[in-house]
Amino acid sequence: MSALLAKDAAARRLIQWHFAVEPELREVYRIVMDDEGSQEEPIRLLEVNAATVPSGSVEPFTFSPTKEIPFRTVIAEITPEELASFRSNPEALPRGWSLSRAERFVRPEPT
Repeated sequence: MSALLAKDAAARRLIQWHFAVEPELREVYRIVMDDEGSQEEPIRLLEVNAATVPSGSVEPFTFSPTKEIPFRTVIAEITPEELASFRSNPEALPRGWSLSRAERFVRPEPT
């Protein structure tokens, strides 16, 4: 399996797990970088969580690879209101992050 396919599968597992454990998580943007196929490029997630305290900035946290997610992961949480602000002010996002190239995941409907 290529690094890109493995990373995509790991990102989807991580996003599903976060939706399962974070009841106020509304949507997740997987930030896609130019070098996404590289093993060294981390999975980058911008999580829109209604339970997050607004800070007015995006503060990414980096996590080391694990057995379940064998890639470095960078995650930042923002509020739904902050998402609207960052859409109109994209330069406030971390360098290289773009919502226009991001893959959007929304909370699954309860079954």
